[in-house]
Amino acid sequence: MAYKYSYDDERTPAPPVLPTDRSVWKFLLFSILTLGLYSIMFFIPFSFDLDKIAPKRGQSGSLNYLTAYILSLFTFTIILDIWHYQTAAHMEEALSRRQIPYAFGTSDFWGWYIFGSLICIGPIVYLYKLCKAMNLLCADYNTRPYLDH
Repeated sequence: MAYKYSYDDERTPAPPVLPTDRSVWKFLLFSILTLGLYSIMFFIPFSFDLDKIAPKRGQSGSLNYLTAYILSLFTFTIILDIWHYQTAAHMEEALSRRQIPYAFGTSDFWGWYIFGSLICIGPIVYLYKLCKAMNLLCADYNTRPYLDH
């Protein structure tokens, strides 16, 4: 009879179940009611979840949203624009790597977030597309946490 090692009974822990209910309307409502604090609490786990779904190869991961938010107080929100651009690029790569047929990326950042701000509704459309893309990524991650490639 072979010696039983202590780790023979240990199972690989299941990956976390990521939320798939991010909503732009809830984001807008709670951000207004909490004077912007909800937006910070919305995007902090957002960036952590994106790093779980699609870790960057050879890099340390996404810029922490709280760090970007604090730095944006001194840079007139330029750092937050850079954070959103990097997040859109990261999500575009993750969507293509997971073969999810949804068009979201840096073109949406430039089209809706930057130029769409001239018509005031653009950032809301960008946030809607961002939430939808993240919900699709999280749903795919919950069914297929590990990709073969």
